[in-house]
Amino acid sequence: MPRSAAETKKRILAAAVAEFSRHGIDGARIDRIADTAQANKRAIYEYFGDKAALFGIVLADQLDRLAAAVELRPDAIGEFVGELFDYCADHPELVRLVQWEALSLKPREAPRHAERSASYQAKIAALAQAQRDGHLDSALDPRRVLLLLIGMAEWTLYAPQLGDMILGADPDTPHNRAEHRAFLVAVAQRLLRPGT
Repeated sequence: MPRSAAETKKRILAAAVAEFSRHGIDGARIDRIADTAQANKRAIYEYFGDKAALFGIVLADQLDRLAAAVELRPDAIGEFVGELFDYCADHPELVRLVQWEALSLKPREAPRHAERSASYQAKIAALAQAQRDGHLDSALDPRRVLLLLIGMAEWTLYAPQLGDMILGADPDTPHNRAEHRAFLVAVAQRLLRPGT
């Protein structure tokens, strides 16, 4: 019974996520993706284009999943940080894909640069609205606030060795993750509230 194109594409994308998160753009091999996906190389090129295009599609798909799962709510900025931390901790492949993107591409070469920039602009607009509504200190540049929130949520996931060295413990144990999440939420709420 022949496999459907949709099933084949799904298997290729899953295999490509694993391959790119392990080996990056330059180290990834289409042969390994094809073997893992039980597909032929021709199908990969036919459905997704070359290796760079496939990486862009994989990264975009993972970022779309993040955007669907974590919403910036102007009245719950601390929880946004906590939810972003949770999502990235639960999806280490996304963290690694973004690291590989940073190591391999110049900023303006990032897949879907304009579309992703527009998404961030919408988040900046939400933060500016939070300032107008009195949820966020209006003296702060909302662009830099967004950078701070993302950095707070994700830094220990990008450099877990620093968490281990500074905290003296594995930052990825359930207890330490929960403790760090609570800390991030509390700090975001305190640092950014009006009048601080």
